[in-house]
Amino acid sequence: MKKINITTILIGLTMLAFNVNAKQSVNITKETVQDSVQSTLVDPVCKMKVKANSEKSTVYKKVTYHFCSESCKNKFVAAPTKYIKK
Repeated sequence: MKKINITTILIGLTMLAFNVNAKQSVNITKETVQDSVQSTLVDPVCKMKVKANSEKSTVYKKVTYHFCSESCKNKFVAAPTKYIKK
């Protein structure tokens, strides 16, 4: 009887551990998907609305940023941390 109780408890704890890890993975995936789904984005330099298929874009730390002009893009490339929200 003790073996059955211990086995049941171990199985329950194992399933709980897997469930907690699975929820963390899903949250990470949702955050990265939301950025790429948006059709209208905001230029991080001048806060102007920009279409997602804009040719003026750059990638910084695995995130693509879109700009209204080459001037805004060049300002961002020179100092990206100045324009990114923390």
